[in-house]
Amino acid sequence: MLIPIKALANSHPSGGLNYSQRALTNAGNPAAAALVIERNDPYVMTGGIIEFGAGLEYGDLDELFAKIDDISSQFSPSEDEGTPGSPPSPENPIRDYTWEDLFQAYPELEDRIDVLEDKVLTTAGVLALITTEGYGKAEAIANASFVLSDDFYGGSLLFSTDFKGNAKAVGIFEDINFDSEQARTQLKTIPDFNESDPVQALDLSGGITLFYNPANQKVKLSIDNDSLLLVKATTVFRASLAYSAKALSSEDGNLYWGVKPNFYRVGLTNVSTRLGDVTDSEALFNDIKDADLIYENGFDIDLGLVWATDNYQVGASVTNLIENTYEYPELEDDFNSLQIIRKLSSHKSFTMQRQVKLEAGIYTDDRQWSLNAELDANPTVDPMKDRYQWLTITGGYANDSWWLPSARIGFSRNLAGSQLSYLNAGVTVMKFINIDVASTLDTVTLDGEKWMRGAHIQIGFQFDY
Repeated sequence: MLIPIKALANSHPSGGLNYSQRALTNAGNPAAAALVIERNDPYVMTGGIIEFGAGLEYGDLDELFAKIDDISSQFSPSEDEGTPGSPPSPENPIRDYTWEDLFQAYPELEDRIDVLEDKVLTTAGVLALITTEGYGKAEAIANASFVLSDDFYGGSLLFSTDFKGNAKAVGIFEDINFDSEQARTQLKTIPDFNESDPVQALDLSGGITLFYNPANQKVKLSIDNDSLLLVKATTVFRASLAYSAKALSSEDGNLYWGVKPNFYRVGLTNVSTRLGDVTDSEALFNDIKDADLIYENGFDIDLGLVWATDNYQVGASVTNLIENTYEYPELEDDFNSLQIIRKLSSHKSFTMQRQVKLEAGIYTDDRQWSLNAELDANPTVDPMKDRYQWLTITGGYANDSWWLPSARIGFSRNLAGSQLSYLNAGVTVMKFINIDVASTLDTVTLDGEKWMRGAHIQIGFQFDY
């Protein structure tokens, strides 16, 4: 029975477990269970396995949330929070920017348009950086697999359930179309104002308004467009029955096949907040955990083959043969920008895409030492719309002692999307407790502290009965 845990994306492959142990989980080749059970290795318990895991991954952007919060102060809030284009006020706060060198000498104002352009280009550059790297992701998983029968119509029957929860915050931004000539024309009017004049709103183009106070020659910059922070969350529950059996036996090796029908219950939610309304982006990422989910059911099938000999084995599997699509709830915000509407359309749904996985392993005669490799033959996207194509290499030592642990170490790299690399390490203690950790070597700064860009931990309990 699956013990559910509350979720906070597919930020890491199936973990550091070796090929035999992973065959008894939902992450394994559907054909592998029959092979593992038939071998009856003293190093691997074949009754079942229960696993729990959690992971985090962040974009390559130091002070991620601080940068989003800082740049959001330059954007006008929505109609609900204040009137876009209105002067600054306690109800509609916009951060002060004083460019004293720009206004110290009015005769040079036209020549200093480059100062304003630099400011706008810097803002646009930060927006672009946040778009590609400004994300934070979290993942929580639980899995339970049990061998129901090792002689079911000549094969093995494995029942599995698993749960995965994902959340992600990412920036989606509208381009700033800055017209320097229009801005220059507007700025040239500044010397015409007297100290007694009210605050002036200068339209600098591209939704950029410069508020100028003649009394103290200070300025406030406001950007009015539909740029937003999108926070998404999903929960995916899966229940499956995997049947596997030997298809061919020969002196050179044995061929095993497997089929795994899967039932899915998928919960989806998303929340969007215009950048001008953001006051604490990290809080938005945390609040998504309490959002209401919209649930859909689905059905899919996985297939697998394994060829095994005394010293090596190779396998191939196909997951999500049917490729079901699941819809996110409609966003309530009314956006005017066609660019934003187009970008958001790609986040309205996700498809569990078909993927081919290739596997290979070599081992000693007693199978105490092994080297395993796995490759996703094609990239796919997860519910967060991030691309993944994992290459994983794992070496391990196994023994049947209650006191001496088995150990493994490996390397994983995402060949698509983030292209992050992970180092994996794990041990099996007392024959039935698996502990596996993984971490990137890259770091990111959050709240002034250095963190690994990605980290994952998984604990499993394997047993016989």
